[in-house]
This record gives sequence, C-alpha cells and structure tokens, in this order.
Amino acid sequence: MLFGYPVSATAENWLHECLREILCSIHTSLKAAATLPAWPEIIPARYRRRLEKRRGLEDRLNNYKTALEKLTTAEQNRILQAFHDQNQIDLLLSCQLNCEAIGDLPEAIHEPVKKLFEFGFELLTKLEIRDKHYKAIYDAAPSHTCPFCGCENFDAPEAPREALDHYLAESKYPFAASNLRNLVPMGNKCNSRYKLAEDILSQKNGTRRKSFDPYNCTGIRFSLNKSQPFAGKTGQLPRWQIEFEPNTEEVITWDEVFHIQERYERDVLNPKFKSWLDDFKHWCKSAKITPSSDQELLDGINSYATLYEEMGISDRAFLKAAVFRMLHTHCQQGDQRLISLIMNIVNPGQTNLRQAP
Repeated sequence: MLFGYPVSATAENWLHECLREILCSIHTSLKAAATLPAWPEIIPARYRRRLEKRRGLEDRLNNYKTALEKLTTAEQNRILQAFHDQNQIDLLLSCQLNCEAIGDLPEAIHEPVKKLFEFGFELLTKLEIRDKHYKAIYDAAPSHTCPFCGCENFDAPEAPREALDHYLAESKYPFAASNLRNLVPMGNKCNSRYKLAEDILSQKNGTRRKSFDPYNCTGIRFSLNKSQPFAGKTGQLPRWQIEFEPNTEEVITWDEVFHIQERYERDVLNPKFKSWLDDFKHWCKSAKITPSSDQELLDGINSYATLYEEMGISDRAFLKAAVFRMLHTHCQQGDQRLISLIMNIVNPGQTNLRQAP
C-alpha cells in the first residue's frame, strides 16, 4: 500500500478491550465452576456506565456462555486461544503467528461468536467510536486518499461514512470484528469491488502469505521507467511495466487482492496518457517554455515530472509523475521517435530539432 495509518488512530479501542475482559471472565468462571457476575456487574467497572443500557450485548454474551457450557474444557480453551490469536493483527500479517479461523472451532460456538461481534461492530457506530477513529485517520492523512489504491478520495468526516473494511475478514476471523486494529477506512471501489471478503492472510489454496499492516506501513516507491513507448495498444501507447520498490511479499499480496497493476493500466495510464501530454503542452505554454532542442525539451519534462513528484499522492500525481519520469528517461537515452512526438505536441512549429551541445 502507498502509505500507512497512524496507530494512534486506534486509541479509542476500549470496546474491544472491554469485550476481551468479559470473555476472559466467562471462560475463567466456567473453568473454576464459579458463579459469573450478573449484568451489568459483568462489565468491568471503568466501562460499565457506557454499556449497561446495551441489553442486546447482555443477550449475546449469555448466548455465548450457554454455548460454551456445552463444550469440553479443551474446546473452551481452543476458543479462548482463537480469540487471542485472531487479535494479534501485526503478528498474523507478518506470518509470525497462525490462528484458527471460526470454521476450525466447534460448530456450536459459530453463531454465538458471529452474533456477539457483529453487535460489537454495530456498537462502534452507536458509541461514536467509529467516527472518532475515522476523523483521526482523515486528519493525519495529508492527501485524504485511499492508501490502498491512491486514486479514490476520502470525504470529510461530516459526510456519509466511507467503507470501514474488516482487514481480516469478519466471516473467518469474527473475534477481531470490533477491534479497531483490524478496521481500516478504505475507498468504496477497493472495498466493494476488489477486496470483498478475501482472506488477506492466505491465498486461495490455503498458503499463508504476508500482507501490509495498515497501521505499520511506511509506503513504497512506484516506477514506470522500464515501460516501452509505442509498444502498447494501437502502437501509440506505451507498454506499461509497473514496478514497486521494495518488491516484497506484502506488495505481491496487495497487488493480488486489490488488482493494483490492472487498475492503474486500464483505468488511469491508458486513458490518461494522451490528455497528460496535452496537459504538459499547456503547462509549457503557461510557463513560457518553448523548447527548440532536445535538451530544452528534456529540461521541460524533468521540471514537469519533479513538479508532480513533489505533489505526492494527491490527485493521482504519483502516477503522472512516474509517466513523465519514464518519458524523461527514454528521451534522455535518445529515443528520437518519442522526442519528435512530444516536441510536435509542445512546439509543433519546431520541425528541425537542434541537438544539445
């Protein structure tokens, strides 16, 4: 992914911590054959006032406890371990830990767990935790752009809510469904068309894979320099070669899940290439740049690429910067057909190019 979110945005993760303490209390009481405190005393005191009127939570905790009582001690222990493991998000994403999915656990516990944590996720909205979480991320991200594609813009916190993705799929890892560490704002296209409920931890054949940690990611560099001008569709477009640096296993997973290279080429690079050359022409005109030699053209392309590189992620500037950096590279290597193409766009009256000294 192109940049990460600040982990400080998950500071309001108290509901998940509260559920963790309650579940541990339930398991401990069953193991000791002790009487569990009644509602609302089962809620840790520091959270009680905020949750004691949420009787739907009481019902779901009772269902969880009833299902648990029918299982053996060993099965109960497996379930508690799965709860702990599914919430070790950083270790799971880096393949330092594996966890059992809900489908691996006794069937009797499936629905109580799903219902309990679905309710917990709904509470994030009702308790305004979700809005605080999104505002912290929005305020910290200078580009207000989805970091998974760099193309979709995030609306301001007052607008209808953006998608909030369960990075570890809720259908397989429901114990992490209300953990802010597992919840990431995401552009609607990335969320609803590409990632969907795909398992970020494993390939379709079950092989474990590393994935970016959205709350501990420094971003990557993007290059098109190995693309080939005039080798793409119709002979007018480049044949794009998209490279990421560093090209890690996390990058491969990101590309597979979000179809990044496919989307960049189909949705941005091909349809925008000609209009971006026209933009360069207009920029040269406004900057009073009228190149009449290869070197003057090179200088203009370099300045234009640098301008967009300095804009970072905003408005897909990183893609436009990479296109002009690629053009600069090939022109610098003496691609006269490419130089003539760009010169004819920028300065059509210049038919006899003067070579740089």
